[in-house]
Amino acid sequence: MAEREIPIDVARKHCPDNDGPVLRPGISDYVRLRRANHAYVDKTRELANLLDSGEFLFLARPRRFGKTLMLSTIECMFQGDRPNVRDPFVEMAHSIPQVPDDLLFAGTSWESSAAKTPRRPVIRLDMSAVAGDSPVEMRISLKQHVAHQGLLWYRRGLDPGIELMHLRDSTSYPHTPQVMLEQLIQSLKSQAGDPVVLVDEYDTPLLKLLGHEPAAVEPFFELFREFYRLFKQCESDLHKVLITGITRRAYGEMFSALNNLRDCTWKEEFGAVCGFTEGDLDQAPLLTYTETAAEGLGMPIDELRERLRENYNGYRFDPDGFGPAVYNPWSLCNALTDLLVPQGRARIQRRGFPAHWSDSGVSKSLVDALRRQPSAVDPTPFLDLDELDADFYSNRATGLKSLMLQSGYLTHHPARDGQPAQLGWPNREVARTVLRDLARTHVGHELPGIERLRTCLATGDYRKLPKVLLDCLYAFPYNIMDDEYSHHAALHGIFLGMGIVPRSERRELSGTYDLAAIFRGRACVFELKYNRSLREAQVQADRRQYGRSLLMELEQTKDVTCIALHVTKTGDGQVCIEGAQRPVRDVDAEWTPLNTEQR
Repeated sequence: MAEREIPIDVARKHCPDNDGPVLRPGISDYVRLRRANHAYVDKTRELANLLDSGEFLFLARPRRFGKTLMLSTIECMFQGDRPNVRDPFVEMAHSIPQVPDDLLFAGTSWESSAAKTPRRPVIRLDMSAVAGDSPVEMRISLKQHVAHQGLLWYRRGLDPGIELMHLRDSTSYPHTPQVMLEQLIQSLKSQAGDPVVLVDEYDTPLLKLLGHEPAAVEPFFELFREFYRLFKQCESDLHKVLITGITRRAYGEMFSALNNLRDCTWKEEFGAVCGFTEGDLDQAPLLTYTETAAEGLGMPIDELRERLRENYNGYRFDPDGFGPAVYNPWSLCNALTDLLVPQGRARIQRRGFPAHWSDSGVSKSLVDALRRQPSAVDPTPFLDLDELDADFYSNRATGLKSLMLQSGYLTHHPARDGQPAQLGWPNREVARTVLRDLARTHVGHELPGIERLRTCLATGDYRKLPKVLLDCLYAFPYNIMDDEYSHHAALHGIFLGMGIVPRSERRELSGTYDLAAIFRGRACVFELKYNRSLREAQVQADRRQYGRSLLMELEQTKDVTCIALHVTKTGDGQVCIEGAQRPVRDVDAEWTPLNTEQR
């Protein structure tokens, strides 16, 4: 995980307490965080509960959700900080001092357990380092990675049980990767006790296989199936095994031989093992940073918490949605880091809260599939979790919905207000970036209605705008667009795809308008409501005089028009868009209805 380039002296300068812990979102090494006194949100109680639930465990979480830091923390819970004492290639000039156990877990829930928990060696496999375009190349890369683990334990002063020449050059090793790993397990067991094996990003080597036919994928599956079978064969020699990944996409295929593996992904009691809860924000260090951010923005802390919640909270990891709603830790910590400095606060006030998680990469294959099958994604939850594995490596629609749920683009929402539990966007950050990227892709493929939308904006004739927008919206996953913000995000993305830089949620003197677009000398300010009323949108636009700032700023515009839109969706999926317009220059002008469109 790449660290964000915010110099430590700048972070320290703007830290709420100059001597207190600094937020460093890009660091996923637990020892490094503790050695440098960086901020750490204590998850050791949740991790201990997870580890107590079984010996062979599996947990999937979306990317950037702290899985690597979680495994680094667990590694330290079992073996403490084990520094290097020798090097297989050169004579060591010095080693980094060890962090004592009493400091490593000071102030955490694990503090009292650290001294009395027996030490065990940890083998930590990062499968994101394994790659290859063929099964042969993948096997070579896998063997190289196991050899790297052997070298790591050699540096720590233990005998890895494999000749050093094979660790230096793994291609010279005559056996399979799993044989090499078994030798390492047996050697560590004889010297330091039953090892713990931690596997990070188990599914990353197979990402490029999405959409391939089963016959092409099977040789890769067989390679990893044989590799992971070793854990079953060495069951009596291992203390624990924890395997993590982004999804369960290959769970059934790769772990069929590992029939003692307990899947904790969708269990309510482990919903907060990764990610931050509202309770975490009620305590230091996050509380301190949130209070400082609110003060810097001149905003009540309750209002800031609500804005953070709308943008970054909402992920639930149980099928009924009863578990805790958690924040994406990457997005939240980066947003709070932005709010430390005046420039970051000013940028957020101008542009809104950034989309750190989804801006770091929305899957192109997911967006392409969503463009082809927008109606395939609906809010109906999966009846059986086994359905999540179905058709994952094909192009069928069931695989798309499953992929979106497991990779964090959808989440479970609990039953409420008489409505059953359903799937939907976790938060605004996800909705905005997925719909934005989808809109850009659609416009590049001649989105229906896009030329008529250009004509409306260029001529200032908005009478047919509801029909044009409805034509556009039917190319989106309308089955899960059940709130105002989803439609706002789709419209924002359409404008971006057209080469128009929209202004979203800009604050004016008397309020914040939803969206503004400037095209060929004309400006439109939109106020959008969903399942409310057109009149409510009109009244709000009138009361707050939306668009007046554009008159002052854009002297060369031919006109500025305020457009009120109301989108209605019935229980059977029928969508209606109604609208009205009035000129911004004439504050006494009446609203003129636009042609209502319904389907």
